[in-house]
Amino acid sequence: MAIAAPAVPGAAEAVKPSGRSDVKVTGLSLPNMCKPYVHEGVIENIVLWNTIDLGSLAVYAASALSRDQLKRGDREMAAGRLGKIEIAGDEVRLGAPFIFNKENIDRFNF
Repeated sequence: MAIAAPAVPGAAEAVKPSGRSDVKVTGLSLPNMCKPYVHEGVIENIVLWNTIDLGSLAVYAASALSRDQLKRGDREMAAGRLGKIEIAGDEVRLGAPFIFNKENIDRFNF
């Protein structure tokens, strides 16, 4: 498991020539860096916050702040299609990361 974008394909590149199918690489990375390895089965999946959802949440939070609809002490906020979003202290939390895998990785280009 690698926790930096370039480390995941780097680990896959180390595992790939071994021919071992019992070793799976995963971690936090970018879809474009990992697509070939995901399609080859060296990387089963990667995780990262969906940038579309993250950008959408940033706009909702900024809009709520600018209209005085988000105040210190709030514990949640409405964020359109994202639903109710948790607020902890001064953090507006998107929630669980998105899992990119063979079925969905080609839908993303970043």
